[in-house]
Amino acid sequence: MYSFLKKREQGSLQPIRIKRAETTKRIYNVQLSQSKEVARAHRGGVTCLKMETIEQRYLMSGGSDGRIHIYDLHMSPKGKYTKIVPIASVSRYERHKYAVSSLSWFPFDTGMFISSSFDKSIRIWDTNSMTPACTFPLDSRVYCQAISPIASHCLVASAAAEPRIRLCDLKSGAFTHSLMGHSGEIYSCIWSPSQEHILYSGGNDGTVRVWDIRRAASCIMSLDQENSRDSLVDRDPLAETNSAHGNKGVNGMTLSSDGRYLVTLGMDEKIRLWDTNNGHNTFVNYGSYWRNRFKSCLQAVVSDADVWPPLLFVPSDDQQVLVFGLMDGRLTKRLKGAYGRVTSVEQRSSYQELYSGSNEGEILVWEPTKPVDQDGSSSIYDITTTMEMNLDAWSDSDDEDERPEMQ
Repeated sequence: MYSFLKKREQGSLQPIRIKRAETTKRIYNVQLSQSKEVARAHRGGVTCLKMETIEQRYLMSGGSDGRIHIYDLHMSPKGKYTKIVPIASVSRYERHKYAVSSLSWFPFDTGMFISSSFDKSIRIWDTNSMTPACTFPLDSRVYCQAISPIASHCLVASAAAEPRIRLCDLKSGAFTHSLMGHSGEIYSCIWSPSQEHILYSGGNDGTVRVWDIRRAASCIMSLDQENSRDSLVDRDPLAETNSAHGNKGVNGMTLSSDGRYLVTLGMDEKIRLWDTNNGHNTFVNYGSYWRNRFKSCLQAVVSDADVWPPLLFVPSDDQQVLVFGLMDGRLTKRLKGAYGRVTSVEQRSSYQELYSGSNEGEILVWEPTKPVDQDGSSSIYDITTTMEMNLDAWSDSDDEDERPEMQ
């Protein structure tokens, strides 16, 4: 019972292992918060959420009313209860004409953010004045936009109701070039967190394409669901018959923090996990619990790198967030509480908190449970037992991460 604390006192247990064990315990025990509430601010559904990664203090929401709100999560509580209200909002005169489809913070500064909308535009906003600094007009409704979290090229990729991805340059305020390859509408796109010139996209043709924007022939791979590490021969990475989700659209994509694994969400109601090093389908079976019937970009998240085994949080049409083991596909928890279809999930990894938005206009807060004894104090036994169970999964070295392979 006390072996964990004794090891720490003797110096045989490194602080980083304590952090990882505690982080894993907390994220595995999230539940609907009883002490925090996000005030309703949208006149309509919440379509997207985005947390800034610099301080993990500001949460941004976009809605079907075309408006964008920013919340300060460090807001002081009143007693034991905290009601989080917007600290900045886009005015009714500056808002998008139609629903906001996606949001992104500028990766190096919270003074700017990016939005896309069904009004056929991508806008760059000044956070201080909440006014658009630049607008990129497109020819069709925009389902998603993405900016690289690590790159210096400042290109924003657009996934729109057209068979091309257009790249918007924030430095020049103009379009640079287009990536051609999809045969229909494109629902989702995401940049690699480890390679600044690699972009992933998914469309209604059921394909997931990998792009290297430095090359003339930018598409370097089209993922195929039948191509796995157990295949005798690798399939042609650019074959016209390659398909990631059959004939159904791919309307959600997320990457692990190291960029090694890609999760795709299909309108065939299948979740697939891909190895980005070789484009292989890992054939992890996530079951048939998940529902996805609407033509809009979905926002799922993979747990922080300190969590082992890693988790996948997926918004579902049946008013819940499904929590899966990323590497084994096991359904570990259902986060229920939303009154409508859950459209997006965002994590505040430093605090092991989750935020989910639904088409009923609510933003729910999910936070770790606090184990309590009969006298009302936290249970040391529960804390130490869970930590000790996870310690052996981590490396003894702070300098070199030798965690078990994600296979």
